[in-house]
Amino acid sequence: MKKLLFAIAFVTFGLALNAQSTTPRTGTGTKYNVGKLNYVYSTKTDAASATIDTFAVSPNAYLTTYRLVLVDSVCAGNPVVTNSYAGDKIQFIISAASGTPFLRFVGSNWITAGTATMTTRLRSVIDFVFDGAKWVEAGRYTQ
Repeated sequence: MKKLLFAIAFVTFGLALNAQSTTPRTGTGTKYNVGKLNYVYSTKTDAASATIDTFAVSPNAYLTTYRLVLVDSVCAGNPVVTNSYAGDKIQFIISAASGTPFLRFVGSNWITAGTATMTTRLRSVIDFVFDGAKWVEAGRYTQ
């Protein structure tokens, strides 16, 4: 009976631990299992309104790409880190049809250069890498 209770407690404890990881998805060896690397592409819509839209950032893949066509302004919410592994990436591909809309990053899980302000027909790509605790901006290209 003690073994059964121990096994149940062990499994329950193991399932309860679902937090960010400081190790990469691929493991720490010199060989990489590419089968563990998954990619997610998501299009977010910016509705024209008097208020600033905020969308949830919930990366759960090796590379999560968000495509945004800005109408006015948008905030990327505080990213969830519970399914993130060291080395995971988030990529924002942004364009603006007209005006000077912006993308702002809100929350304490971002380390970023700040707001990305766009102008008419401008395109931008912003990359983030998870360092095991926070999402760190790795690059920003605007043209």
